[in-house]
Amino acid sequence: MTDCVVDTNVLLIASAQDPGSRFGGSDLPEPERRKAFNWLSAFHADPSRQMVWDQTFRIYDEYRNKLTDQDYGLLVVHEKMTSARQVDIAFDADGHAVVSGQFASLDPSDRKFLATVLGDEGRSRLVNASDTDWLQQEGSLTAAGVAVEHILEDWLRAKHAEKESRK
Repeated sequence: MTDCVVDTNVLLIASAQDPGSRFGGSDLPEPERRKAFNWLSAFHADPSRQMVWDQTFRIYDEYRNKLTDQDYGLLVVHEKMTSARQVDIAFDADGHAVVSGQFASLDPSDRKFLATVLGDEGRSRLVNASDTDWLQQEGSLTAAGVAVEHILEDWLRAKHAEKESRK
């Protein structure tokens, strides 16, 4: 599985690795930002790997809303556009992607990523760097056959454990 639905946080963190980036103040340690940058750089360099988006470009719209044309993450997105695939997904009256009830607690802004992976029928995986919400849904995602690649696995699990201990 080489095709990816890339959560915006991956692009933001990889872009923060650039010293001139407006995201330079990221709270992630430099080695973690470097891992995200290295992942995105390898993805960018591999012509066999495609980005996967929803057919209405809401994922792309989020990228455009959070990144500038000078950010590395958006440069990668634009270069991958020629080979990107679109998946048809449904949206509700509020403009959020429709997902099954087991994912009802998922942040509405993340549903488009999940619905796209589900709609791609196992041909792509979700790529995440820093969003612990995907760990909250880990059991349901696995049961639904959704593969999630956590680029910052150790850091993310530690952050998730810390959040859980505060509850």
